[in-house]
Amino acid sequence: MEYEKNCAPEGWISTSLYADYYFDDAPNAFEGKHFTGLILSRKDRPTVRNFLRSRLLCGLRKGAQYKLEFYLRSRHRIFDSVGVYFSANDFLYQKDRLLNARPQLFIARGNQLKPTEEWQKVEFTYTANGTENFINIGDFNPRGHDFKFGVADLNHSFYFFIDKVSLVPLNPLEHICQESEIVREEEYAFNVRHNKLDRLIYTYTKNPPAVTPLAKTVVQRVDTLVIPDVLFATNSFALTGKANSVLDSFVLQTKALQIDSLVVEGHTDSQGSDELNQKLSVNRATSVAAYLQPYVKTALITRGWASEKPVAENRTAVGRQKNRRVEIYLYVRE
Repeated sequence: MEYEKNCAPEGWISTSLYADYYFDDAPNAFEGKHFTGLILSRKDRPTVRNFLRSRLLCGLRKGAQYKLEFYLRSRHRIFDSVGVYFSANDFLYQKDRLLNARPQLFIARGNQLKPTEEWQKVEFTYTANGTENFINIGDFNPRGHDFKFGVADLNHSFYFFIDKVSLVPLNPLEHICQESEIVREEEYAFNVRHNKLDRLIYTYTKNPPAVTPLAKTVVQRVDTLVIPDVLFATNSFALTGKANSVLDSFVLQTKALQIDSLVVEGHTDSQGSDELNQKLSVNRATSVAAYLQPYVKTALITRGWASEKPVAENRTAVGRQKNRRVEIYLYVRE
């Protein structure tokens, strides 16, 4: 769990309204120094429990599948009621949380867990409905738990603990949206949780704020074009007439595509000095990019790798010629 303040992990908020869910305890963390814990019950108030909530960085695509993974530990037999609830609205301001919540995932389903002091991996495949803005984890048993004769974990409370939460698309062509950093900054700046969060929840429970739908993840494919060494003048970055024809054809093929970005990378063989090879690889990539720039209305990135990324052996003339190339990577939104 990331953090900037010692009273709460960044981006994650508990409905407990206190700092009783955040632990700075490296020996007992799964990874790093910090983890979070959710109250299942108190000895004096058996029905008390809290939930962990976070805003997603990007909206999920309807029908797409995602791998949700985190690590959990608990000494208590509670895995049949602990679940994950993806919601369109903010769970913090949902008045009857248990009554209105319909968790899509329950930990007991598909995960062979047992009460233990050891961390256990929890893994789900989730199919999105396309309305998700928030993820919420907690104990969704409306009847509570009877721990009357059990040994409490801390301050007369019974917990389960969570660490290292991740949610990633199963489609390798699906990527995080460009707006994700803006959302991250907004969530990290939401420091009202450190002070007077209870008042904010009280106010918004009566009149919840409007939720702006998140930008969806982006499905991209990568098209590649290789400009071989023979399309440049010898030991030069000047394009030949044939190279211009190849690039013109490439530009025509891209006109109907929705392009997110274009990357041009130059490469050389291993002969000659590293300094000269680096300069030549950069200049050739820049030359190709300059030719494409008037026709491609998108971000264009150039890189020079010199001889660092060969595709063939440098010991033969044929191999060296294959290594002398410029590669164009076109990131196309589906």
